[in-house]
Amino acid sequence: MSTDLWDEVAAALEAGYDDEPDPRPAGGYVARGRRRLRTRRLGAAAGGAAVLAAVVVVALLPQGGASRSTPDPTPVVEAPAPTPSVTATVAPPAKPSDVLVPGQHAGYDGNGNVVLRRGWRIVREVPNPLHRVAPEASAGLVVTDGEETYWYLLDHDEVGGSTTWDPASKAYARFEEWLAVMTDLQRGTEPAAYVAFAGDGTVLEPGVGVRILRQWADPDVPGFAAPGEDSAAAKVEVDGRTYFVLARRSPGGPTDTLPVDASLLPAPTYDAFLDHAREAYASGEGLR
Repeated sequence: MSTDLWDEVAAALEAGYDDEPDPRPAGGYVARGRRRLRTRRLGAAAGGAAVLAAVVVVALLPQGGASRSTPDPTPVVEAPAPTPSVTATVAPPAKPSDVLVPGQHAGYDGNGNVVLRRGWRIVREVPNPLHRVAPEASAGLVVTDGEETYWYLLDHDEVGGSTTWDPASKAYARFEEWLAVMTDLQRGTEPAAYVAFAGDGTVLEPGVGVRILRQWADPDVPGFAAPGEDSAAAKVEVDGRTYFVLARRSPGGPTDTLPVDASLLPAPTYDAFLDHAREAYASGEGLR
């Protein structure tokens, strides 16, 4: 091919791209990728919250097991970032699947704003229980629609954060106590144990500041302990309050305990506690 022909081809190619935008700097592609990655993590965090609620409390969930992609036409209400008193205001509808999963009534959006499902309101707030530093944020909330009330721990960070919730007074009579336990779990710290297995077998010993009033081996609660696990129950007193506790342990593992405030039961008796625990496990929700 002659030099003249090469020159003509090069000129044609250059003219053909005259209206094209300049190439985006490499940093632009990286930033765009990070934004997309954060969006995915936000979605994953919200979906995981539903599971956590069902497990911890939750179920971060017995109210809904649908995926985050399930259409949810319910508009949301947006409130300012956490303050001692939050007034919810109607905001332009966001994509519910990007903010609140089915069964969830409150959460953070991707910008760290508190959003509420329509018809729900905040009646109490504990600002920043996780001591996050801006732009990260956290909040403990009590929300209600006038008929039902739920307790929430919201956590927002640059990759999405998480949400934990439970029906009010599911296992704890006081919101402060529930929030303290959920905060410990969110930080990766196990809450102080009420009881622990003393050694081989099913005998329990009290935790710090706990007094065991009575204990029972192998409580009859279907679904609580797996085959081969040790299990026991106890009635204990902590700071003047009475709790019933289910305890289980897999071979060689630590003691896992699930307390229930006795004041939440129809009567502060072992039989009432067993009925409560059986009902919880029969529903698939459990005590956590």
